[in-house]
Amino acid sequence: MESLIKIDHVRFSYQTDEENAEPAEVLKDISLEFEHGELVAVLGHNGSGKSTLAKLINGILRPTSGVVTVAGMDTSDEEKLLEIRQHVGMVFQNPDNQIVATVVEEDVAFGLENLGMPSDEMRIRVDQALHAVGMYEYRNHAPHQLSGGQKQRVAIAGIIAMRPDCIVLDEPTAMLDPQGRIEVMRTVKMLNRDYGITVILITHEMDEAAQCDRVIVIDHGTVHMDAPPNKVFSHVDEMRALGLDVPQVTELCSILRGAGYDLDPEILDVSTCVEAIAELFSQKGITQNADSGSK
Repeated sequence: MESLIKIDHVRFSYQTDEENAEPAEVLKDISLEFEHGELVAVLGHNGSGKSTLAKLINGILRPTSGVVTVAGMDTSDEEKLLEIRQHVGMVFQNPDNQIVATVVEEDVAFGLENLGMPSDEMRIRVDQALHAVGMYEYRNHAPHQLSGGQKQRVAIAGIIAMRPDCIVLDEPTAMLDPQGRIEVMRTVKMLNRDYGITVILITHEMDEAAQCDRVIVIDHGTVHMDAPPNKVFSHVDEMRALGLDVPQVTELCSILRGAGYDLDPEILDVSTCVEAIAELFSQKGITQNADSGSK
């Protein structure tokens, strides 16, 4: 099966405001493919090019050179842009900038109205999208009365009502509190798992990236790493050199390994970490008394 999204030797430069200045190259000969049903995180420090990559995938930007194709369609073909954006939807970090209506269900219906969809079909899609993100009971609410996490889920509902093959989320939790982040990530994972939607998640949150199937690290406009999260985050020193963090569990294991404890560098989740530490204690003959806390 052909890849859903293919990025083939793509370069992208922004024009600068300075007279006679050379364009600033942001992406440098990037080649990537995204398959149907993948859940992918894209990491990189500020200015690395990850948000530019997201906009190229959606056809908001066009490559300076190279080719981006979505479902076999070239994003540089203006006549195909509407169809391309029906295959790839985009959610930005500030939900307030995406909400255009004064009632939740009307906001979700906005894109469908622009397509001229019949009202009966629109009603079905809006209800299904709101159910999918857990916001159906708020369908008649005013968006400005919702929390940040709820607003972002409404924005996601507006995209999935279009039934895209892929959703690109550009730091969707950056402006949210911890509970809002949990709500959005739960929704993202459900859409990928239950609906088979390809998700490309641009994020600074390493614990979010650890929940994905694949992690791409962009550095100075190039692909520095592209591997499962346990492989990427096992390179703790390399990630730090790139100006990036690692998940807290990975950080703890790294500290313990530095202290001489033999722990797997690819541990990512808390339960596995607890089991590994308990095994180390057992090997050293250390037991924990639940009542006294003594050895």
